[in-house]
Amino acid sequence: MKKKTGKAFKTLGLLAIVIALLAACSSEGGNGPSSPAAGSSAPAQTGNGEETAQELGEITLFVDHPWWPMTEWKGKIPEEITKRTGIKVNVQIAADAQQLPLMIASGAQMPDIVYTYNNHQSMSNPDISYTWDELIDQYQLQDFEIAPIVRAVNATKDGRLYTVRNGFMTAEELAACDKCLNPGQGLSVRADIMEALGNPKLETLEDYLDILGQVKAKYPDLIPAVITPGEAGSYLRVQHGVPRFSFYNAGDGAKYYIHHPDQEAFYLYVNKLYREGYIVAENFTWQERTEAENQILNGKAFSLLNASGDSETLNPRLESDGKDFRMTQVVKNLGANAKVYANSIGWSGMYVPKTAKNTEAAIKFIQYMYSIEGQRLASWGIEGEDWTMHPDGYPVFTFDSKDQDKQVQMGVVWWGILADKGETSSLQRYVPDSASTEAMLELKKVTEVDSLFGKVVPEADSNEQVIQANIDNMIKNEEMKIYLAKSEDDAKAAFKAMLDKARDIGIERLEEWATKEYNEAKALMK
Repeated sequence: MKKKTGKAFKTLGLLAIVIALLAACSSEGGNGPSSPAAGSSAPAQTGNGEETAQELGEITLFVDHPWWPMTEWKGKIPEEITKRTGIKVNVQIAADAQQLPLMIASGAQMPDIVYTYNNHQSMSNPDISYTWDELIDQYQLQDFEIAPIVRAVNATKDGRLYTVRNGFMTAEELAACDKCLNPGQGLSVRADIMEALGNPKLETLEDYLDILGQVKAKYPDLIPAVITPGEAGSYLRVQHGVPRFSFYNAGDGAKYYIHHPDQEAFYLYVNKLYREGYIVAENFTWQERTEAENQILNGKAFSLLNASGDSETLNPRLESDGKDFRMTQVVKNLGANAKVYANSIGWSGMYVPKTAKNTEAAIKFIQYMYSIEGQRLASWGIEGEDWTMHPDGYPVFTFDSKDQDKQVQMGVVWWGILADKGETSSLQRYVPDSASTEAMLELKKVTEVDSLFGKVVPEADSNEQVIQANIDNMIKNEEMKIYLAKSEDDAKAAFKAMLDKARDIGIERLEEWATKEYNEAKALMK
């Protein structure tokens, strides 16, 4: 399943939203397609897309994302999809986040397909939506099989499958596709200052501390390090090998992330950055990512803890602003036990409501979009015209695939997100000899996939949901006391106090519930 980047700067806001939601992407294989998650045949395709398919009429597609950049089914790629499927598509973009919930609550007529990311529980209801299986059986669709792991992570507790979310990958698919990459956290530093310091070794977290100390001593007007708001500790958590949120497999059951045995070491590291004057207290009051980036762009900071592609994003802006320095992406993982926990089961999914007028076209449209041909057409364009596959197994484009204006003009990329299973988005990120590619390859080496934890999500208004929400709110407040503690002993005491409060709120009960949910999801694989 997939997510595409837009023009590097114009679409930064959209890109941040998509990356945050689409935490993981799956693959179809390294040099070509392997076993697809949801079938590979086109519903009404003839002649490999060279002939017009049998007419199946029109469907209305409701996109439950008010910020969606494409508002019409037009351009050469949507036209080609219609040609190959015989299905015309009318697009409706949600006016706001409340439109779909109101439609569901009121029992109003809904479109033929609803594409949503945060209304899965409401749409996964036999009174609201058809299951894919009943529509597949009704219209006798061939080669539209759902892999066991895909069914396990997407099915409701009663075993019904209402959708398959995009952005999902299995550990096997990720391992099989050596060029399938996912964006992640990163560190970038000023190249000119590194050179002035004699290009000191930067291979460990201790090396980073040493360099920050040199920067503080020789460049007192610079902030040694800035962290993007909302990302406090994300890169450093990865480098310490601890989860960033939610649950993880502790071997003897599911545990909440703050119970990881190395979590204290992470907190103490951030606290040391603060106590040594390498980060400033104001950093934790910033609300927008631009506040951290601007410290770099304005020449006021040495390093940025943010994303794996920061140097490629920031350097063109530094050049256009006439700055005489550039950023270098730190590619190597600095932590001895670095680890990325990939526990997502995907992002958005397509549902067929019970009020749909053209259910046959709806499920056949879904089938085609989930096929390898459909994904590549919708995401990359027409093979041989817009892209060709490199012998090493990644697409080479004849157009700027990251230019959102071009995407909208062609009608490409964003419609591919509807059903992307990983190959399209993750292969498109592979750009040989680029810093972001090298950084993502390093992160991939330490990625651990356990998608079943994506099923461990408390139901709305349940006791577990209340406990988890209270713990998360408590952590936001208490961890600031750890970050800004005046001594290491004070930081340790603040960390212990946070764990005590989590226990009082009910973290042990939450972990017992999570372990049960995880084991039940695991049983679906048998």
